[in-house]
Amino acid sequence: MNGGWRPTRAFGRAAAVGLALLVIGTGLRRGDVAVLGVPLLGVALWSVLTAPRTAPTARSRLEGGPVHEGESLTWRVDVEPVAGLREVLAHLPADRWTETTPAHGHVVGTARGDGTAVPVAVGVRPARWGVRRMGPAQVAAVGDLGSFVWSWPEQHTETLVVVPRPGDFTSRAALPHPVGLVGQHRSTRPGGGTELADIRPFRTGDRLRRIHWPVSLRTGALHVTTTYADEDAEVQVVVDAVRDLGHRDVARGRLTSLDVAVEAAGAVAAHYLSTGDRVGLSVLGGGGLVEVPAVGGHHQLARVLVGLGRAEPARGTLAEERLLQAQLARAVSPGAVVVLLSGLVSVGPLGQAVRLARSGHVVLVVDTLPAALAGTGVSAEDAMAATGIGDPRLARLVWRLRLLDREREVRRCAAAGVPVVPWQGAGSLDAVLRGLGRRRRSTAVGR
Repeated sequence: MNGGWRPTRAFGRAAAVGLALLVIGTGLRRGDVAVLGVPLLGVALWSVLTAPRTAPTARSRLEGGPVHEGESLTWRVDVEPVAGLREVLAHLPADRWTETTPAHGHVVGTARGDGTAVPVAVGVRPARWGVRRMGPAQVAAVGDLGSFVWSWPEQHTETLVVVPRPGDFTSRAALPHPVGLVGQHRSTRPGGGTELADIRPFRTGDRLRRIHWPVSLRTGALHVTTTYADEDAEVQVVVDAVRDLGHRDVARGRLTSLDVAVEAAGAVAAHYLSTGDRVGLSVLGGGGLVEVPAVGGHHQLARVLVGLGRAEPARGTLAEERLLQAQLARAVSPGAVVVLLSGLVSVGPLGQAVRLARSGHVVLVVDTLPAALAGTGVSAEDAMAATGIGDPRLARLVWRLRLLDREREVRRCAAAGVPVVPWQGAGSLDAVLRGLGRRRRSTAVGR
């Protein structure tokens, strides 16, 4: 048929059976048999006469824009009708982390006959953050009596970046390297701020509102107060996506190492952006380059969360290894506080943390390895999933050796002055940040 329309098997069966009955009835002079074939041939003839001659136009799109995990959106297909088109069928297969409504992903729409497009829609609900790939999507149109069908030649794979929900994190500790202009962190230099630094004699150019009247009256000379400057800091959040360890089971409250890292990264970024700091993001070793420059503002959190949604564990290809080496070779802004979120099983990111610490940066390493994999009582199922080895005994032995290597890397970080703390939500970094701040102030006094 013209326009890409082709006969269906039902049409072929009706024509073949009707013709066979008519021939057999005529040959045997059995009118009752010949009459049985007449309706089938009539249906076939009617289908040919009313068959569509031109191909319809189909358009598909995802309605709803960027979504967080657990939110819903709609995959919609609009098919422009042509003469003879009666129904539109569509199917959208989903991946393991996406639910569709209906669950089988098949929908049907009927042409209304008024010339308007035939709409069909499938509800989509991603249950996990990340790059969700659905498809290939299939669209078909059917003519009268289901005799002719047209299939959309373009089978699209719909790609959706699902934004993670940031975890809960707050910190009362000041960052040790405020280097900006305006913020909420106390600087070591005097300037316009809120924390008292000193009381000194009045000088030309001092503001009258800075006059400290009790001291001025007691000494007989004008004295003014000085304050420490309030500055903003730069936080560079680095997510180690070289390996994703663990098994995700939301019903049992179990997350993978990359799940914990992404949740923690979103929480840290949300907190420091709310305090007026500049936050950047780097995802090391993932399936694609994810780099978000460090800026401040309300819209930066959305950029960071979208970047986290694009994080994927590495597949071990040569291109990914080259990309990781290029990322590790990039310079970090002077004075930036680097927060590395890692399962501590990748040598490259940990080595970069040690090098940055030795070059004068403040580096914090947050351990995101799930508790089910961190202890000595790792189950055989978890060990096999982490190592990819099918033998339970061998998998547990290999994973135990890997944990010993992990402990050695942690000691190496500690020897280089890089603190390693487990992620525990709100207040996870307070003690470490206070210690770094005291160490920085004591170093400045010693100089």
